[in-house]
Parts: sequence; structure tokens; C-alpha cells
Amino acid sequence: MKTRPAEARRATAATALIAGLALTGCSAINYQATTNDYSASDGVIFETENLFEAGNVAFNQIMFVASAEGEAARMIGQVSNDGSGDAEVEISVEGETLELQLESGEAVSLEHDEELIVSSIGAPPGSMQELSVSVTAQTAEGTESTEASESAPVLDGTLSEYRDLVPGGFDESTTDHLEHGPDTYGGGAAHHGPDDEGH
Repeated sequence: MKTRPAEARRATAATALIAGLALTGCSAINYQATTNDYSASDGVIFETENLFEAGNVAFNQIMFVASAEGEAARMIGQVSNDGSGDAEVEISVEGETLELQLESGEAVSLEHDEELIVSSIGAPPGSMQELSVSVTAQTAEGTESTEASESAPVLDGTLSEYRDLVPGGFDESTTDHLEHGPDTYGGGAAHHGPDDEGH
């Protein structure tokens, strides 16, 4: 018996629907990393609204750039006052303090507007440096103060976007070990010529 055209169209649509469900099944039931908010840079994010009681001061992409442990380090990132009142902020690192006065809605760049150069960073690049923050904010309940300890990463000039921020200038020899050798040059797996020594 021949299938009528309408029945054929319904059978084709049902097949397409089943195939579509099969293709989207993974994304429908599995965790999707792209739906999660995360810090897109190399620094850390923390804010008083989540950690403390006083106002809503946010510390965004906080990190340090230094050539080595014990050397001068530049703190970079942004501090913003998202609360309804003014805020006084203190950031202390290795006994050195940066004080900020932020009006409601004001944001300060630690690279362009204000600067904290720590004379001797206590952690080497690739690790975390401890810092403390103190916030005094005007809230609906009055003046509130709080403080807490955090940690932020220390980077050097290996990544080119941070080289201009290294206090005292970037030492090019820092990345000498990253240059391509005969076994690592080019894309893909390591390769070498058949006449190379040691192969």
C-alpha cells in the first residue's frame, strides 16, 4: 500500500523532531559553563555587599604586577562605590596603605586614577598576595564600618599586556626560556629532523 503525501510529511516532521531533540539533549540536561558569571580577567572580584554589612563597594579584577618576590609591585584593578552614600576605602598591603574617597556611583581605576606601588611584595609571581580592606560607608541605617582580609594574584610580565605595568620596567630576559627551540618550534606536536643530535 502506498503512503499518502500527508502521512509522508508527518513522518518526515516526526523524524526531524526526534533528531533535533537528540542533538539538543546534552545542553538541555548538562551544566553549561557559559551561563555562569565569572571573572574574565586575571584578578579577583569581591564586594562589601556580599561579604560585609557596610554599603556596596566593589573591588574588581584586583591583582599585583611585579618582577619577583621582594621587588616593587603595582596593584591594579578597579574600586567602585555602588552604594547610595559616600564611602571611605583603605587597602593595605605589606604595611602600605592606599586611601580612597568615593562618592556614590564613583569608580576609580588603580592603573590610571590612583596608584599603589608596594615597595616589597611578599609573594612571588604565580601565587597569591594577602591584602586587607577597610570600608566606612554611609547607608540608610547611618555610618557603617567594616574590614576584611582577601588575597589577590601576583603576575609578572610574562603576559605581554602586563609588561608596561611592571614597576621599574620589564626585564626581557624573564621570557627567554619561552622561546622556541628545535623541538618546540611550530604548531602541533614537537618535531625534529632525522639528523638532529640526540634523536
